[in-house]
Amino acid sequence: MDIRQLRYFISVANNLNFTAAAKELHIAQPYLSKQIAELESQTGLKLFERNTRYVELTVAGTELLKEATFIVARAEAAVNKARLAAQGSVGNLKIGFMGPLEKEMLPVLLKKFRMSYPMCNLSFSKLGWGPLNEALVDGSVDIAFTVSDGLERLPGISWKTSRYFYPLSLVVPSEHPLAQKERIHLSALSDEPFIVLSREESPLAYENLRRICVASGFYPKIVCEASMLETLLLMVDIGMGIAIQTKHTQAYASPSIHYIELEGSDFYGGYVVAWRQKNTNPLVQLFIEVVEKEHFIT
Repeated sequence: MDIRQLRYFISVANNLNFTAAAKELHIAQPYLSKQIAELESQTGLKLFERNTRYVELTVAGTELLKEATFIVARAEAAVNKARLAAQGSVGNLKIGFMGPLEKEMLPVLLKKFRMSYPMCNLSFSKLGWGPLNEALVDGSVDIAFTVSDGLERLPGISWKTSRYFYPLSLVVPSEHPLAQKERIHLSALSDEPFIVLSREESPLAYENLRRICVASGFYPKIVCEASMLETLLLMVDIGMGIAIQTKHTQAYASPSIHYIELEGSDFYGGYVVAWRQKNTNPLVQLFIEVVEKEHFIT
C-alpha cells in the first residue's frame, strides 16, 4: 500500500464510480481497477461492493476512507513543507542587532519579511558591538545588523551598507557647562573625563575614541567603563563624565541628557547587514532580498 493507491481509493470512494474516478485521476479505468484490487489484496479487506450497476463502500472501506484522507493530507503537507524549505520559505533565521535599532527601522523590515515568509521562525539577540560581531563569526546569528567599522578584519563576512548614517555627538548632562552649545570641536574636550563602553562590550568603539581624540591632539581621560549603553548614559546623566556616541543612541537617553554636534571627526556610524559567506541557510539570501526591496541598503 502506498500514497498513490490511497489517492486512487479516495477518488473511487468519493465518486462511487470507477469510470468517473479514472477520468478525475487521468488514468485508464482498467488500471485503476487493478490498483484497487491490489490494495484490497494487500490489506486483506473488501473495500467496495460493486457490480455493473453500482459501487458502494463496505464498512471497512468507510473506515479506511477516514484514515486515508488524513494520511494523504498529511503526506501532501509534508511534501509542500519540504518544497518550501528547499526554496528557503520555512526554517529558522537567527537575527542579531544593536540597540536602538529595535526602536527604528528594524520592526518595519521584520514585518515585511514575515509577510513574505510567514512560516519562517525568527529568533533575536540584542548584543553590543563586540559580542554581536563574535556571534556573527561563530554562527550564533545568521544575520547581524551591526556597524561597518572593523568588519573588514573579520574572516569570511559579507555585508551590505545601509543608507542610515549617524554622525558622532558629544553627550553631556543638562547641568554641564557645554550643555547649551549647538556644536563643539573635539579638540575642546581634552580636559574632560570620558565614559566609554568597555573593551569587552565594544572593542572597536573604544579604539575609535582613542583614534579620533589623538587625531585632535590629545589622549582621552577615560574615568569609567560601562558594559551597556544604557549604563553609560546613566553615568553621564548623574555627572560622572561625558561621552561620545552616535546621535541615534539618543533613543535611550533621558530628557536631561544633551546631544551636541561634534566637529573635528570624520567618523560616521553606519548600519550594515552582515552575514557569513559560508552560511548555507537559504533564508539569509531571502532576508537580504527583502532588505534590498525596502531600500534599507544602498
